Amino acid sequence: MNATSTAGVMRRRTGAYWTCHLLRWLPFGLIMPVFALLPAQRGLSLPEVGVIFGVYTATAAILELPTGTLADIVGRRPVLVIAALLETACFAGFLVADTALHFSIAVALGGVGRALNSGALEAWYVDGVYTEQPDTDVRPAIGTAMFLGNAAMLVGALTVAVLPLLPASKWAGEPALLPFFGAVPCGILQVAAVLLLVKEPRRARGAGAMLRAVRGFPAFGWDSARMSVRQGSLRLLLVAGLGVGVGLGAAETFWQPEFARRIGDPIRATSMLGVLVVAATVAGGIGSLLAARMPSRVAHRKDLLCAGLLVIIGLAIAGMAIAPSVEIAALCFVGVYFFLELRAPLAQTLLHHACPPGRRASVLSAYSMSTNAGAVVGSLGLGTVLGTHGASVIWLAAAAAVALASIAYLRLQHGHDSPATVTSRVDAAITG
Repeated sequence: MNATSTAGVMRRRTGAYWTCHLLRWLPFGLIMPVFALLPAQRGLSLPEVGVIFGVYTATAAILELPTGTLADIVGRRPVLVIAALLETACFAGFLVADTALHFSIAVALGGVGRALNSGALEAWYVDGVYTEQPDTDVRPAIGTAMFLGNAAMLVGALTVAVLPLLPASKWAGEPALLPFFGAVPCGILQVAAVLLLVKEPRRARGAGAMLRAVRGFPAFGWDSARMSVRQGSLRLLLVAGLGVGVGLGAAETFWQPEFARRIGDPIRATSMLGVLVVAATVAGGIGSLLAARMPSRVAHRKDLLCAGLLVIIGLAIAGMAIAPSVEIAALCFVGVYFFLELRAPLAQTLLHHACPPGRRASVLSAYSMSTNAGAVVGSLGLGTVLGTHGASVIWLAAAAAVALASIAYLRLQHGHDSPATVTSRVDAAITG
């Protein structure tokens, strides 16, 4: 294939990646502002709403690694289609659910869809790019995708803000229901986009091929898990992801009640918290866009940049704890999301450098699991142990964990290994 043809293939693959990523996050931008509000409007108690969130999170977390393995074995395209269908079914379920059981069934479908979606699209994109041009820097494309995800969430949230003002809201009965009416067609559009745009080599079909895939599923998943733990670079990146999760979990869980306590006035608090959500989303989008547009000579040492950014994120979380005013604490909160998204494309590129083809979705799922585990430590763990001392003490502990995680990046081997070198190192890690 000549250079012109290769460039055309790369542009089409990148366009497909960005389009599918944008369409995946747009419906979530619509529903997230009212995800807990609709069950409450239909009579569910606060503990029941908490159970619904727990079902969603637990389902996604438990299935994270198995679904990544499934995407590697049967193909990313069918997994992405099923994921989009399940998430659309979740949105549709909220339209008709009126009991805790009904909502739990809907979010369980959404949790499975979220787990299936985790890493599959990015794995499809990066494997295809590395097949065409093994030394390609995927950071710009990944950073742009993250920017589009933030933009989709922001568009969705702003849409929800104006929906109650539309004439249709008068016949809807429940204002929180309107975003779900918009999310369902967005989900269907995502299914169509995956079917049309995501292409991959034809795999063996038939009952025999499916049976062989099912038989090989446990061994493949176990090998991927062992590889992630034993292969030095991947293990260090998982440790870094764990530290990031601790900071993110602590910040996201406690910022609203703590900021509301510091503000005092409930009306002013509600307004300011809404503004901060928008500001954090915009800051995250700017951060990911800057990472995508960062000159290669600056982004060359991704390990050092990621280490430095983790220290800065830790300082920002500590700033939330010790800020002399709520305005400075709010600035630190927005800074957390700016620097997180600035780091994310760089960190993802390091992850892809350490991962062999054929196991990319499994590795991305393992990294997501490490981040989620850290979030549990930051929210539930630190909240249980340090909760009596207040959010500030929790944030200081989380800040220390994030800053210490920067050491993992400093211990990475510098340089970009060839796919053959990565594959041989991974094989050695699997065999022990």
